[in-house]
Amino acid sequence: MMRSMRSIWGILLLSLLAGGACWLGSSRPGPLVYEGPYRVDLAVGEQLPGTNVRYLGVVPQGARVDIAGKQTIRLAGDSLEAEAQPHPTLAVRYNLRIYAYDERALHAIGTVRVEIWEAQPRLGPRPPQAAVRFTAPVTYRVPRDGVIPGTSIVYRGKEGDRARLEGLPGYPYRKIGDSILWAGQVHPMVHLNMTFRVLLIEDSWLTVAGTVEVWLSGM
Repeated sequence: MMRSMRSIWGILLLSLLAGGACWLGSSRPGPLVYEGPYRVDLAVGEQLPGTNVRYLGVVPQGARVDIAGKQTIRLAGDSLEAEAQPHPTLAVRYNLRIYAYDERALHAIGTVRVEIWEAQPRLGPRPPQAAVRFTAPVTYRVPRDGVIPGTSIVYRGKEGDRARLEGLPGYPYRKIGDSILWAGQVHPMVHLNMTFRVLLIEDSWLTVAGTVEVWLSGM
């Protein structure tokens, strides 16, 4: 079972990196969008965060799940999908598969997708706990004087072989291959912890890639 779990988890991660890394959390106008692998362990009586999906326990036929007030039986391998909108400017979508259940908990893996409108990034520490936590791949091509999406970092142009940045504490220059770190709040319910590497520095554009750790609280 453990070997099978690692294989499934690896496939999920590789598919996200290969298929969506370029535009996850796109720098184009619109909401911030992040999607990444997600695992959840629901104790009996517990709900999928922010949704009306609740695990009720195991019966001889399988796992008993309540979805929007209607009960159903689910087996290992069955889908478990749900949407949540805990705030007018925040939407969450789960796309999961059940892989195990027993008298204590139901276990599912898959992906979670978050859309954030009207993001207002500001530096700051993340909360000690999160109702939902996952990591997503991101790649951005940022214009000169543009902001790296989901951060307060502004690209001010190329100086020699370095990119000059504003909006982050400390040393403002980065070369190709250097890291850029940013952590802060972008929404009343969302904190981000970002780690980028500089891929390309041009007079008019900066290209960075990395990962964003998404923390959802208050769900």
